[in-house]
Amino acid sequence: MSNIGDADSRGVGGPYVVSLRDPTATNRALVGGKGANLARLVEAGLPVPDGFCVTTVAYWELVDDELVNELRDDLLDLDPADTERITDVGSSLRARINALDVPTPIQEAIEDALADIESESETETAYAVRSSATAEDLPDASFAGQQETFLNVQGIDEIVDSVRACMASLFTNRAISYRTKNGISHENVALSVVVQQMVTPSISGILFTADPTSGNRRIAAIEAVLGLGEALVSGETAADAVRVDTPTGDIIDYQIGDQRMAVRPRSEGGVETVELSAAERSNRVLTDEQVRTLVELGTKIQTLFGYPQDIEWCLEDGKIQVVQSRPITSLFPLPTPEPTDDRLHVYYSLGHAQAFAEALPPLVRDVWMSYTETTFEAFGFDGRGPWGVEAGGRVYMDATNLLRIRVLRNLVPKQLAATSEPMGAAMEAILERRSEEFHPDRSLIETLAATPTLVRRTWRGLTASQPLLSAMTNGLLGAFVETPASPEHEEEKWTVWGQEIASQVREQETPAERVRTVFDLLDVAIDFPPTGPLLGAFVAGEVLEGMFPDAPEDVNAVGRGFPKEVVTRINLGLGDLADIARDNPSVAAALREGASIDAIESLEGGEEFRAELDRFLDEFGHRATGEIDVSRPRWREDPSVLLATIRANLNHAETGEHHKHVRQMEQEALAAAERLEQRAGRGLLGPLRRRVTRRLIRTYRGYIQTREYPKQGAAHMFAAWREAFRDAGDMLVTEGHLDDPTDVWFLRINELLTALEGESISVDIAARRVEFKHHKSIDAPPVLTSEGEAPRGEIDRGDVPEGSLVGTGVSGGVVEGIARVIRDPTEETIEKGEILVAPSSDPGWTPLFLNAAGMVVEVGGRMSHGALVAREYGIPAVVSVPEATHEIKTGQRVRIDGTRGLVQIIDG
Repeated sequence: MSNIGDADSRGVGGPYVVSLRDPTATNRALVGGKGANLARLVEAGLPVPDGFCVTTVAYWELVDDELVNELRDDLLDLDPADTERITDVGSSLRARINALDVPTPIQEAIEDALADIESESETETAYAVRSSATAEDLPDASFAGQQETFLNVQGIDEIVDSVRACMASLFTNRAISYRTKNGISHENVALSVVVQQMVTPSISGILFTADPTSGNRRIAAIEAVLGLGEALVSGETAADAVRVDTPTGDIIDYQIGDQRMAVRPRSEGGVETVELSAAERSNRVLTDEQVRTLVELGTKIQTLFGYPQDIEWCLEDGKIQVVQSRPITSLFPLPTPEPTDDRLHVYYSLGHAQAFAEALPPLVRDVWMSYTETTFEAFGFDGRGPWGVEAGGRVYMDATNLLRIRVLRNLVPKQLAATSEPMGAAMEAILERRSEEFHPDRSLIETLAATPTLVRRTWRGLTASQPLLSAMTNGLLGAFVETPASPEHEEEKWTVWGQEIASQVREQETPAERVRTVFDLLDVAIDFPPTGPLLGAFVAGEVLEGMFPDAPEDVNAVGRGFPKEVVTRINLGLGDLADIARDNPSVAAALREGASIDAIESLEGGEEFRAELDRFLDEFGHRATGEIDVSRPRWREDPSVLLATIRANLNHAETGEHHKHVRQMEQEALAAAERLEQRAGRGLLGPLRRRVTRRLIRTYRGYIQTREYPKQGAAHMFAAWREAFRDAGDMLVTEGHLDDPTDVWFLRINELLTALEGESISVDIAARRVEFKHHKSIDAPPVLTSEGEAPRGEIDRGDVPEGSLVGTGVSGGVVEGIARVIRDPTEETIEKGEILVAPSSDPGWTPLFLNAAGMVVEVGGRMSHGALVAREYGIPAVVSVPEATHEIKTGQRVRIDGTRGLVQIIDG
């Protein structure tokens, strides 16, 4: 058994069997993830049943078969959603491997290993035979339960058969699908088999060294059952559930499960399920001392591996045995940098606040981390950071110091709730549960006295724009003093602001100077124009909602029909382009075939179409989907999303329909305004209420159409930032520092500046791309603590139909339709009458609203872009629906209730 050699990727030259006590057994390529982890536990002196691994060398020799190779090749181009094909190929592979004879040298090596173990035992030994794949038990892919396990196996023939069956189980349907989804090669993955002395436990269970539900790294979670742990894995019984405060060892709660059944070994081999007595079902499985012993053991194991662990354990004759340990892959990463004050910190997601919760590449994260620090310093909070941290490829802002200010502590959750209801609820939940962690450092007056910059900037924001004070005062008192500033004036103000910053970046001579200027001008970027008009609209809207709680449809309707509003102009421009294509059949045909702009221009009517597109891009070409991610191309660089929308419009709309829609919305708004005024005019104070209502509506309609002007202006700045970094990437490729211009997005800012100064850098771009891909695949919580907890607050929705997805209703009405899940609008579009299901809905998604009958979005709030546009277009919408793009599938029929915030999957 000790014929150890160096095995290559196919195991050539290595041993067939290694003991768990052998140092070689820590080699993952040789013994797989499960085997390597067990060997490390043995090496560390932790309690593990004695055993050995049948290595990947044996696996490769067993499957060295022409038919197996042919069938494995059939897996290369499989679609993970093609379950029928996966089932066919997987079944054939398993059948073929199970039909192969295990080579005699492998059988002999297994017999020798069994003899070594049994020489120390007075009785015949039973064994647990478990699969151990080379691609399992990784930090970001566990493969838990993908392959076979056999318990209480007795006799050499049964053990050899079980080993072969485990190796064949590398191709279970679940394992094939899982590898395909995670981009893991079927050709290179191999399977070892762990063979251990069978433990006959009185109690078994799982220990999580971090709470897998909340993510809190300070809480350990235990599940325990009588007998073998298979009852827990199979879900045949309800386990005892324990939560423990790891640092103190205090048991937070212990819930006794209703354990009606237990799995136990049979004398002749295998296992059986037995019924438990009433007394066994009602008693606690674990004592307090056993719980604390488990947690202490878990802490040692986590320290050994350096990452929170999912540990399978057994209790036999009062002694704990560990039979498996693997990383908890479901945990969202901890925020970094970690706080240095040993206090609980609470962070909220910058992406959720912007209704864009997707992962950002490293360089973009650095931009927003720097922007966050500059913002807080500008408001007088310097020296108490860092204010920005990152986790899971996202940027989070530290709210802890704000929460320690007595007045702001109550205000912060309410303000966050206005942006994202789940975010506000989560912040409220952590404040309520951990209130003692947020003793006020200073009162608001003390804070303001110590931060004159905050006072000055706050006061300027309120007073520099007289329309805000007028909207609040005159709107409420019914006075008629002034007319809201024109939309043209507001747009020009924001456009000039954004373009001036963009010009200062672009006018620098070299890429290095442009990159430095991006960061040098961050203090200018946060010095944005007064936001009075926009705030005035929100104030007027809130007052209207309070005055007319029984007429939400009419209140929503008065915010529709604005031909000069940015989003409306975008959609009108795209509609005009579709009309030009309709009038020119050759252009329409080319668009349907996906022709390039250059090809279209050469066709009859193509020059007119190109000229109109150029006019559109002159005005809106600096916008993009997910535009706070400056690594993403702007529409001017890649107009494919626009062409896709025009193509969809061609198939379903009629000439001029988009203009008719806006006029209809405007007429509905005026009619709704008249109805509200009539309601207000009733009763003794009717005339006064009517004047107030008319003024509020005038203010609201005058200002709400300016809501997108700040983003329209900021997008000029974002476009210039992108150009600076893109040009730097081009230069670094020319100078040999990078292989691909897009590699620049995977540098940190200090690395980029070093390379731009001509110095060499050593960065594993490929590894960072893999990490970014992983970050993109995980959902980020809106609120996160320094302990890793993702708190969730309860939002009362009343009676909710079973199976409903619950979110925030932001545009009233009920609609049914076929769902279209779109994660990237540059690659997909929506057909007329479909329900748009999306991860976010920033302005880059605007073109898709032309055809949508309703909208479901994973993030956002009542004032997010998607919510405002949905209300203007009169389509029901629900936002902040967790994992909507995973729960809902394209083609399913769904019902949206935009008033109650509910989404139901009807069929499909």
